[in-house]
Amino acid sequence: MSSTSPSVIAHLWTAARTLFARMRGAIGDAAAFAGRRYLEDDERDAARTWLRTLEILVRKLVLIEAKALARPERPPALRHRVELRNLVAPKPPPRPRAGARGYSFRLWPRPPGHPARIRVLGPPVLVREVWRENARAAQAQRLNMVRFMRTPEPQRIARRIEALERVLNRPEHAARRLARRLRSAPVTAHRIAVQRPPRHSRADPYVENEVGMRVFDCVRADSS
Repeated sequence: MSSTSPSVIAHLWTAARTLFARMRGAIGDAAAFAGRRYLEDDERDAARTWLRTLEILVRKLVLIEAKALARPERPPALRHRVELRNLVAPKPPPRPRAGARGYSFRLWPRPPGHPARIRVLGPPVLVREVWRENARAAQAQRLNMVRFMRTPEPQRIARRIEALERVLNRPEHAARRLARRLRSAPVTAHRIAVQRPPRHSRADPYVENEVGMRVFDCVRADSS
């Protein structure tokens, strides 16, 4: 059976939706977090573990779907008639997107941070060292200010739950978006494939192993 068999992929999506329903029964839905300002440590840890488990699982499922769409695009054929028409008549302005959302599901992980750098030992002496030290201090002050302006943790968890629910309801939109990303940055597939579930994962180990094997099969098939 092919690694991208529609019946198997549909079964895995059903398992992901079932796990999402279990998460809502364990920690609550987005509305239960949106109206709160503070979370206890155990509530926060449980919500993060559930979301981390589901986000990695859904991200890999979307990758399997997107691999079938990420084909190299052919260069568009030249159409002189269309080009002359565009020169005469300007293109109409793009229509505003109805119902645009401010927070979407993160389909690929964040890039790794920069490695640690060795700072100057002792007080700065040269002018460029003084400038760099002042720039570091100003950046640290800005980061401390932004940390207090950040959205509270319950609202961030509520947005992640809503974004996850949208992907589970309409995975084809997420697959098309990830397919466009894979055409410009193919290494994104490897970063998604190597993501490990949290240590205390809430998902079925069989489902996680099945999804992991099929993701690696897709990535290996494109690399060979």
